[in-house]
Amino acid sequence: MNYPLLPRAPHGGPQSAHENILDFSVNTNPLSPNPDLVRVWRAADPSAYPDPHYARARAALAAYHGVDPSSVVLGVGASELLHRIVRAFVAPGDTVLSLGAPFGELARAVALQRAHIQILDRNPPTPLPPARLLYLSNPHNPTGHVLSPTAWPEVEVVIVDEAYAPFLSHPVAWPLQPNVIRVQSPGKAHGLLGLRPAYALAHPDLASHLVNLQPAWALPAPLAEVLSALPAADAFLHNTLGKVRTWAAALAQTLGAPPPAVHFFTLTVPDAAQLANFLLRQGIRVRDCASFGLPNQIRIATRLPADNHTLVEILAALR
Repeated sequence: MNYPLLPRAPHGGPQSAHENILDFSVNTNPLSPNPDLVRVWRAADPSAYPDPHYARARAALAAYHGVDPSSVVLGVGASELLHRIVRAFVAPGDTVLSLGAPFGELARAVALQRAHIQILDRNPPTPLPPARLLYLSNPHNPTGHVLSPTAWPEVEVVIVDEAYAPFLSHPVAWPLQPNVIRVQSPGKAHGLLGLRPAYALAHPDLASHLVNLQPAWALPAPLAEVLSALPAADAFLHNTLGKVRTWAAALAQTLGAPPPAVHFFTLTVPDAAQLANFLLRQGIRVRDCASFGLPNQIRIATRLPADNHTLVEILAALR
């Protein structure tokens, strides 16, 4: 076989079909889902094949970002796009750089290609070590650290994973340089995790390689309709994300964490795995950050204020 058999990457979120817990491990908008986009999904016609080129969705997103439609690549979740990017641009034996711990699916995609990841500090040395590809999440998951735009011309491809950029009070605009691929996962901000909306923005030369690896009708028609409607659905973000940032800041302050830039933050604890297991027995899930190389940190994403109060009370009793 061409690819090694590897275990699944660890993730937060539900671990079985029937769970009744307060889940602080998922970095989503707690005021979700966006009702306008839910209506779009439900109104879509499932009886016919979608346009195999998804021209309307690509045109709508291109106009929203001020790029040509040939620079827009659609996907079913950021994970699928990241796997496709690695397949397109990484060969066995290559080195992939990551500024800070990478998203687990990116690391798994690299391992499937029999390539190697080298993790660098978020403020990397100059020049960078030789590599085929550079990955950074911006803001970084799980720390929330934000980098300002720059260029790394010695790296063939730079992936900027902007999954959590909408949650910033002042989003960072990353220029679409010839070697940059910007991965977007709007389902997190719009609270549509189960619909898996995602797309990438890239120079047409890079985008063409990603489109080449995508089978026909890769997106269900309802998902294509949701992506087409995204640019007109910003009012939901304007009406909710300010509240979400306020709740996250209050929760972080109460728990003694630094003020977060986004709606989640990490908390330093003696043993993250032990605390996460204890909280799970109390009906609460947090993200153990050991898989990010941070065994003494848990990641907490804000929920509604009443839920946050429950978490604070349980942690206060434990202390």
